[in-house]
Amino acid sequence: MKSKLLVPMALAFLALAAPAAFAHTHVRTTSIADNAVLASAPAKFTVAFTEPAAIANVTLATGAAAPAPLNYTPPPGFAASYQIPLPHLDAGAYTLGWRMIARDGHVMNGVVHFTVHPAP
Repeated sequence: MKSKLLVPMALAFLALAAPAAFAHTHVRTTSIADNAVLASAPAKFTVAFTEPAAIANVTLATGAAAPAPLNYTPPPGFAASYQIPLPHLDAGAYTLGWRMIARDGHVMNGVVHFTVHPAP
């Protein structure tokens, strides 16, 4: 009789454990919302993840897809959030992109598009 219960209990355990096993790290918050129009240029960009992750690289480009100088080297190791200093940004459109690596090896790209449009 115990063996008849063992299989259904094992299947129930696997069904409950499977979502956690397949969960990946995601972006929890960013200091600049995607497609934001900002009245002034931000001095930094902050990104927070649902679990500690490693930032592999960060890029900044203008609206014309030209690379913008970004003086940032990702630190080694894993962290739940990162603050990336931004250079002086003139009025215009920008794309900030990053690549992160979760502890399980999952690689994810993120991107935020924003426009600096100071009030006249």
